[in-house]
Amino acid sequence: MNLQNQDNHQEQYAHQTRRIIIIGDDGEGIVHAPAAPAPAAAPAAAAGGGVNSLDLDNAIQKELDTMMEIFEENQANMTEGEYLRGVNALCALHKHKQTTLRQRRSGGDILRCWMTLDEILTEHEDLYDEIMDLADNIVIEVCGEEYSIYLHEQDNLAERGEEQEIFQLLMDYKPEEGNAGYESSPMVLHHALQVIMRRLFDDTFRELELVRPVSCQCGWRGPQGNWDRHTTNARHQRWVNAQRQHRFEKSLEDARKRIVARREEGIVYIDELHETPEVKIAREEAICAAEAAGQRVIFMGASGRLSWFN
Repeated sequence: MNLQNQDNHQEQYAHQTRRIIIIGDDGEGIVHAPAAPAPAAAPAAAAGGGVNSLDLDNAIQKELDTMMEIFEENQANMTEGEYLRGVNALCALHKHKQTTLRQRRSGGDILRCWMTLDEILTEHEDLYDEIMDLADNIVIEVCGEEYSIYLHEQDNLAERGEEQEIFQLLMDYKPEEGNAGYESSPMVLHHALQVIMRRLFDDTFRELELVRPVSCQCGWRGPQGNWDRHTTNARHQRWVNAQRQHRFEKSLEDARKRIVARREEGIVYIDELHETPEVKIAREEAICAAEAAGQRVIFMGASGRLSWFN
């Protein structure tokens, strides 16, 4: 009799705490026992139409978390062995969820769930972190342990001369048991490889910019990387100063020709040109010359307005 009561008690306890998740081969089924009504998202997942793998992942994980909470709440009513078996079962379900959804993403659902790297960065920060971590692991696998995708942009991801070999390894990269990309989804692996290739391209472009030949009007010619050193060179600075002086003298000569609009007997008409250092010098020279000759100076504005110089 006592054994029968004990069995009834165990069946009643199991009925109260049991929550079952059934994951089909396509990863789209979520079924709950009558003790806990299914959420509204579950039928849509079971139907399979238009359900994003990330949403399905979150829905399943939510139910797994709920089961874990039930185990935690009822731990005092279980033996240690029962509690550990339950937790181990949840861990197995979690691993099965990851494997099933990964297979689902690798099938016909892959195009429907595909997102660009910008979309992932904006909407799914955790997934972006997964891509960058995978990229870092692949860099270590392909380039060596001393390299990382997180290296400063001034540090090359590959030794000079090895870029083509590394690029070819990335082109031929495929997920195989034991390598970094084996357990990743196709989308995550694709974006991780693209991130690495983009970094290799940027490094190579920067190297080419450093050795790209450039020339200066002073006659110097050399690699782009030496440009800053050239512009501070004393020879270049002397050339710059000579060019500046030449332009000043040419502008001053032009201002001297234009500053006097016309001359009449005893009167010099000065054109009010745009104020520049050269015009200022030319105007002062014209005024001094007119006063020395006893002539009167009249200024002519652009509008034709006349003003006397006192």
